[in-house]
Amino acid sequence: MIQIVDRQEQLLYEPAMPIFHIHIINQHSDCPDPEGHDLIDLEVARRVAIAGVREFLAHEIVKKGMLDLRGRVNIEDDEGVILASFPFDDAINVVGRAAV
Repeated sequence: MIQIVDRQEQLLYEPAMPIFHIHIINQHSDCPDPEGHDLIDLEVARRVAIAGVREFLAHEIVKKGMLDLRGRVNIEDDEGVILASFPFDDAINVVGRAAV
Protein backbone atom coordinates (compact mmCIF):
# COMPACT_ATOMS: atom_id res chain seq x y z
CA MET A 1 0.00 0.00 0.00
CA ILE A 2 1.35 3.45 -0.92
CA GLN A 3 1.09 6.05 1.80
CA ILE A 4 0.95 9.71 0.85
CA VAL A 5 2.51 12.01 3.43
CA ASP A 6 1.98 15.74 3.53
CA ARG A 7 5.38 17.48 2.92
CA GLN A 8 4.89 19.79 5.93
CA GLU A 9 4.19 16.78 8.14
CA GLN A 10 7.24 15.00 6.73
CA LEU A 11 9.46 17.96 7.62
CA LEU A 12 8.50 17.51 11.26
CA TYR A 13 10.05 14.05 11.27
CA GLU A 14 13.10 14.50 9.06
CA PRO A 15 16.16 16.11 10.61
CA ALA A 16 17.28 19.16 8.66
CA MET A 17 20.60 18.99 6.86
CA PRO A 18 23.22 21.37 8.19
CA ILE A 19 23.95 24.55 6.27
CA PHE A 20 27.56 25.16 5.25
CA HIS A 21 28.78 28.56 4.03
CA ILE A 22 31.73 28.27 1.65
CA HIS A 23 33.63 31.56 1.46
CA ILE A 24 36.32 31.95 -1.21
CA ILE A 25 38.83 34.63 -0.21
CA ASN A 26 41.81 36.08 -2.08
CA GLN A 27 43.64 39.36 -2.64
CA HIS A 28 41.72 40.30 -5.81
CA SER A 29 38.09 39.33 -5.31
CA ASP A 30 36.13 37.52 -2.62
CA CYS A 31 33.12 35.29 -3.11
CA PRO A 32 31.12 35.21 0.12
CA ASP A 33 28.37 32.63 0.51
CA PRO A 34 25.64 34.31 2.60
CA GLU A 35 22.93 31.76 1.75
CA GLY A 36 24.99 28.61 2.23
CA HIS A 37 24.41 25.06 1.03
CA ASP A 38 22.31 22.30 2.60
CA LEU A 39 24.81 19.45 2.65
CA ILE A 40 25.01 16.12 4.44
CA ASP A 41 28.29 16.70 6.26
CA LEU A 42 31.60 18.56 6.35
CA GLU A 43 33.29 16.12 3.95
CA VAL A 44 30.69 16.86 1.27
CA ALA A 45 31.06 20.59 2.00
CA ARG A 46 34.82 20.23 1.47
CA ARG A 47 34.27 18.54 -1.90
CA VAL A 48 31.86 21.30 -2.95
CA ALA A 49 34.42 23.89 -1.80
CA ILE A 50 37.21 22.26 -3.83
CA ALA A 51 35.02 22.30 -6.95
CA GLY A 52 34.20 25.96 -6.27
CA VAL A 53 37.85 26.92 -5.91
CA ARG A 54 38.73 25.16 -9.14
CA GLU A 55 35.95 27.02 -10.96
CA PHE A 56 37.01 30.31 -9.36
CA LEU A 57 40.66 29.80 -10.38
CA ALA A 58 39.67 28.82 -13.93
CA HIS A 59 37.62 32.01 -14.22
CA GLU A 60 40.54 34.09 -12.95
CA ILE A 61 42.87 32.49 -15.51
CA VAL A 62 40.46 33.18 -18.37
CA LYS A 63 39.60 36.70 -17.20
CA LYS A 64 43.03 37.92 -16.05
CA GLY A 65 45.51 35.39 -17.42
CA MET A 66 46.78 34.89 -13.88
CA LEU A 67 46.82 32.01 -11.42
CA ASP A 68 46.97 33.40 -7.89
CA LEU A 69 47.19 30.64 -5.29
CA ARG A 70 47.47 32.98 -2.29
CA GLY A 71 43.76 32.70 -1.46
CA ARG A 72 41.93 30.37 0.83
CA VAL A 73 38.52 28.85 1.53
CA ASN A 74 36.68 28.99 4.81
CA ILE A 75 33.80 26.61 5.46
CA GLU A 76 31.53 27.93 8.19
CA ASP A 77 28.42 26.66 9.90
CA ASP A 78 25.24 28.73 10.07
CA GLU A 79 26.52 30.43 13.25
CA GLY A 80 29.69 31.68 11.52
CA VAL A 81 32.04 29.18 13.20
CA ILE A 82 34.89 28.16 10.87
CA LEU A 83 34.74 24.37 10.57
CA ALA A 84 37.48 23.99 7.96
CA SER A 85 39.89 26.23 6.11
CA PHE A 86 42.38 25.44 3.37
CA PRO A 87 44.59 27.32 0.89
CA PHE A 88 43.79 27.33 -2.82
CA ASP A 89 46.75 25.13 -3.66
CA ASP A 90 45.12 22.25 -1.72
CA ALA A 91 42.42 22.20 -4.41
CA ILE A 92 44.70 21.63 -7.40
CA ASN A 93 47.72 19.63 -8.52
CA VAL A 94 50.42 21.56 -10.37
CA VAL A 95 52.36 19.36 -12.78
CA GLY A 96 55.52 20.60 -14.44
CA ARG A 97 56.52 24.07 -15.56
CA ALA A 98 57.56 25.42 -18.88
CA ALA A 99 61.30 25.92 -19.21
CA VAL A 100 62.35 29.54 -18.86
